Amino acid sequence: MIKDGVGRDVVAIGAGPANLSLAALAVPVSEISVHILERSDSVEWHPGLLLGGALMQTSPLKDLVTPADPTSAYSFIAYLHDQGRLYQAIVRGLDHVSRAEFEDYLRWAAKKLANVRFGERVVALELRGSSFDVITTHRKYQTCTAVVGVGRVPSIPDWSRNAPPDEVFHGSALLLRRRELSSKRVMVVGGGQSGAEVFLHLLRGGCGALRALTWVTRRANIFALENSPFVNEWFFPRYGGWFFEQSESARKRILARQALASDGVNCVTLRAIYDALYDRELRRGTYPAQVEICVDTTADELQGASPFRVGLRQQTTGICSEHAADIIILATGYRTEIPSFLDPIAGRLTVASAPGGSREIVVKKDFSAHFDGPETCRLYVQNGARLQHGIADTNLSLVPWRASIILNSIIGRVAYECGEETGAVKWSSTCLDDPS
Repeated sequence: MIKDGVGRDVVAIGAGPANLSLAALAVPVSEISVHILERSDSVEWHPGLLLGGALMQTSPLKDLVTPADPTSAYSFIAYLHDQGRLYQAIVRGLDHVSRAEFEDYLRWAAKKLANVRFGERVVALELRGSSFDVITTHRKYQTCTAVVGVGRVPSIPDWSRNAPPDEVFHGSALLLRRRELSSKRVMVVGGGQSGAEVFLHLLRGGCGALRALTWVTRRANIFALENSPFVNEWFFPRYGGWFFEQSESARKRILARQALASDGVNCVTLRAIYDALYDRELRRGTYPAQVEICVDTTADELQGASPFRVGLRQQTTGICSEHAADIIILATGYRTEIPSFLDPIAGRLTVASAPGGSREIVVKKDFSAHFDGPETCRLYVQNGARLQHGIADTNLSLVPWRASIILNSIIGRVAYECGEETGAVKWSSTCLDDPS
């Protein structure tokens, strides 16, 4: 049982980067102790998509701690030094960090932290008098402060919801079991980074010699990640603060224009795909025997059993067609959902609908939920307020800054300076008016 004593004991649900950051930053702060509960048996960071060669799209210096505390023993640089790879990593370049290595870093950090409890699936968070009961499959914890950091869930299109899960599945499940797809006709739906990585993996024979491989995206082309210096200022704390002050309708419009800053395809992956397609022209009789990329095209209907007949519509012309596929892999992104363990207090929370079918708990500037309960109880939400706090909320870039904001709020003083850093762009302090 965890109870608030002289310090403040916090229960953090989920051992992803968000709560690992909070726990790491809390280590030198005497007033707070963070206990993380994680349902898995170890840190798992998108395990189904840790494809060979998949690279980080953000700098590894935007790790769990460095932007908040560059001297922390939990930094990525400290990890490299501990593993004896620092000199080699410097020579290789920190812009070539694989996602597999970053996951290893997260596991290293979790191992160094004393209060990460694996195999503890939270089933309910209940209000009990002036505190919360956090109930897991094994025991009950009591605390006045809980932090939810369970991440987002796969976004599944309506047309595919009732399909057999072994034949139609989200890309995040691709590597969760061995898949031999030789002689299959495979369709990948979704034109972002995940779709590109899955397509390249299959094109290179990662799941066997396919009969046919089709890539479908509603985008007008396969677009590169917007990664210029000025675009990257969308991932600065000062921009997040400005975004929070805008009206909801303005925030939705802004996010719609920023898609390629978080879900474009990095140029290394684009080049690898293009090179692989070019090389196919030199090797006749290679597999997949047929490769097709359909841009500006939506998949909106699924008929029959495997092989499926997939209804495709070319958006510009309106021409509809059917495409046969044995396997369909959905690289259709993620959405924010309210975890079911919050059902006991759901009536005390304010929830907002967000684009893409997401539902967000409404939070304040310090990421504490608007909660109709006793003042002694506080609930914080990490990685679940993209509509409210901006494009960086579901990205690694501001994880230590957000954790610092939350930590300062919990202890009631400034343990970490969260003031604005320098930037080239001046964001107006005035709010955008609704077009109406």
